[in-house]
Amino acid sequence: MRKLLAFLLLSPVLMCMCGQALLWTNEFRHRRGIDMVNSVWKPVGHQLDRDLPDKLFIGERSAFYTTSLFEQERTTLWRISPDRLRPWSFLEGKLLTMASANDVWFGVLSQPSPSRSEERTFKLIRSRDEGWSWEERGVVPGTSSLLVVSEQEVWGLGTNAFYVSTDGGQTHTPVALPGERNGIAERLARGADGTVWLLGPSGLFRISDQGRRWTHEPLQGAELQAGSGGFLAGRVGEALALRRDATGAQWVPFTEQRHRVQALTVSGDTVRVITHARDPFKDGADVWYHHSEDGGLTWKHVETGLHTRVAIAGREWGVGSNILGQLYGHVPKGEE
Repeated sequence: MRKLLAFLLLSPVLMCMCGQALLWTNEFRHRRGIDMVNSVWKPVGHQLDRDLPDKLFIGERSAFYTTSLFEQERTTLWRISPDRLRPWSFLEGKLLTMASANDVWFGVLSQPSPSRSEERTFKLIRSRDEGWSWEERGVVPGTSSLLVVSEQEVWGLGTNAFYVSTDGGQTHTPVALPGERNGIAERLARGADGTVWLLGPSGLFRISDQGRRWTHEPLQGAELQAGSGGFLAGRVGEALALRRDATGAQWVPFTEQRHRVQALTVSGDTVRVITHARDPFKDGADVWYHHSEDGGLTWKHVETGLHTRVAIAGREWGVGSNILGQLYGHVPKGEE
């Protein structure tokens, strides 16, 4: 009886020790790099002991993560390089999101309203020097994601807010589409032939002429989750699947995991997808990487061991963090 009681008392300790040993074993294995099919993601900079990334962002030539303390109205923007992590700029307020095109970055900064402290003001900001300095452009509705087309054209999406700016963010124009906007369930993406896509539970909106023209396709039977470069990704039946946005194109399943699509990027015939579990308690918290070199016809899959914070761009670029706070990535060297 005493042996049984001692075992029951020690079992949580043993489970904790085994779990810690498993984490460190995976960490040791990953130190040699994480095989991402056509590239290897290696440790980037030093391991983060504190201030774990709030969000990760990657563009054509630069990668960043943000940290902010809950009680403070300030965001630190960190530049990610292959050999170091560097505090890059400091912003007064909460940086909600960032996006770039043609080496120009835009972001949305949330600040307390000057007149009423319980309200927030949302400002669109722009950087032309890879995030080193920022200029305030204009006030916008609350925004959860951005899509940058050019230095002048930027789109914003949030709860009950959808707008486009054609003057670099100084002013914005609401874009009226059927239904209510949901910045969590819906996504912005670059479509085919210069269109902008809004996709989500209601289907696919193809928008052109800076919001003045649009078409809507319900896409019954498909739960759209991401789009890029003329491709759509979403759940179709029991599988996650991909299809081109073309007449007669069929959905091609690539995994039957109960996951959601977190990120999709397309470069020519190279298609890269990041997925993670809808319910981590049931399906695990690992991030999976799915890679195709033939436009989605055949696939290779990697269980990365990374946390849910992962960003990818282009054919190789990407960065992500594990649960211990180590950043891994294949990132552009950029200009320091």
